[in-house]
Amino acid sequence: MLAASLCGCATIRFYAQAAVGQASLLLARRDVQTVLRDPQTSPELAAQLRLAQSQLRFAEAALALPVDTRYRSYVDGPDYPVWNVVAAEELALAPVPRCYPLVGCVIYRGFFSKRAATREAERLAAAYDVHLYPVVAYSTLGWFDDPLLGSFIHFPPADLAELLFHELAHGVLFVPGDTTFNESFARFVGTEGAIAWQGAQGGDAPAHREARRAARRVAGDFGRFLAHWRDRLQAVYALPITPEAKRRRKADTFTAMRTAYRACRPALGNGRYDAFMAAPFNNARLLAFGAYEDLYEGFARLFHAENGDWPRFFERVRALGATPQEERHAALAVAPTGVGDDDLLAACTGAAFDRDDTGYGDRHVRASSGSAARVPRRNVIPDQSVAHSARTWTRSLPLRRPSQQPRSAITAPERMPIY
Repeated sequence: MLAASLCGCATIRFYAQAAVGQASLLLARRDVQTVLRDPQTSPELAAQLRLAQSQLRFAEAALALPVDTRYRSYVDGPDYPVWNVVAAEELALAPVPRCYPLVGCVIYRGFFSKRAATREAERLAAAYDVHLYPVVAYSTLGWFDDPLLGSFIHFPPADLAELLFHELAHGVLFVPGDTTFNESFARFVGTEGAIAWQGAQGGDAPAHREARRAARRVAGDFGRFLAHWRDRLQAVYALPITPEAKRRRKADTFTAMRTAYRACRPALGNGRYDAFMAAPFNNARLLAFGAYEDLYEGFARLFHAENGDWPRFFERVRALGATPQEERHAALAVAPTGVGDDDLLAACTGAAFDRDDTGYGDRHVRASSGSAARVPRRNVIPDQSVAHSARTWTRSLPLRRPSQQPRSAITAPERMPIY
C-alpha cells in the first residue's frame, strides 16, 4: 500500500512538472518574423532562423513532411530543455516501461528539470540500471506548435536540417508503445532528409552529401557492433548461474567490448566513437542507443524499394505501423552488412573471457572467431569524457545498494548522438 502511494505521488509530481515545463516553454515563444525584425537580434541568430525556415520549406516540398505551423516561433531557452531517464533490469536487457495516455509505453521518462530527472534516476537506481541524458529537442506529436529552441538553433546547417526532419517525422507516424520503431524511423528520415537537403544546395554540396553518407555507413557499422554485444550480454543473462556470477560476467563483457572496439577502431570511424565508448555502460544505456538504430537499415531498404519516393515510403511505413509489433519488426529485419559480416565481426569481437570461475565459461561466451584475447578481470570506467562531433558528454555516478554491493550504476549525464 505504501509503495503504491509513493508511486502515485511520484506520478502526480511528474505530470505536474511536465505541465508547468511545457506551459513555460509555450508562453516564452516569439514569432520568428518578430524575432527577425527585432534590432536586438544578433546577425548570427537571424541567419540561423532564416536557414531553419528555408529547411522547413524544403521539408514540405521535397520530403512531404507535415510542417504546418510547427517551428514558426522561437524560444531562447536552456541548452537542454528536457532530461530523459531510462531504466532497465540489472540482469536482463529489458527496459522499464514508462506509460502515458495516448502515446502508450516508451523506454524513457522526460523531465524539464535536471534536478527532478536526477532525483528520479537516483530513486530507480536502487533497483535498476539507469541512464540519464539531456535532450536538445523533442516533439509534442502535433499537440502543440513546437518552437525552434536556443538549444539547437546554432547547429551546423546539415545537423540542423537532420534534427528538424527527425522531429517532423514523428508527425508522419507515431506508433504508441513502440519506441524502437518510432525512433529508428525518425532517425532514418532525419538522416536521409539531411542528405537530400545537402545535395540540393549546389556548389560543393555533393561532396558534403557523400561525406555524410559515409558517416552514416560508419554509424550503421557501429550500431551493429553494439547490437552484437547486446546479444553477448543476453547470452550471459540466460546462463544458469548465480546473480553474483552474472554481475561479474556483465562487467567482463563490457570490458571485452571496449577491448574489441579498440581492435576494430579503424573500421568504426577511427576515433569518432572513442568518447562514447569510454563513458560508463550499463543495460539502460545500451537500450537507449539501440532504440535509434536497430530498425534503421530496414527503413532504408523500404525507402529504396520505393525508389526514394517519400509519399509512397510514408504510405508503406503507415501500413507497417498498423501491424502487430512483432510482425513489423520482423518485416524491417535486415541481414547484417559491414561490421556485421562474419569475418569482420569476428575481427572486431575477438575478445572473450580469460578464465572460467563459474562452470559456464568460454564455451558459452566466446567470439565467433573462436580465439580468445586476454581481458582484465576488472571493469575500469573513466570518470568522465567529452565526445566527438556527436556532442556527447558522460560522467559516471556510481550508486550503492544498502548491501554496499556495486550491483547497479547510474550513468549521467550524456548528450546522446540522438534526439
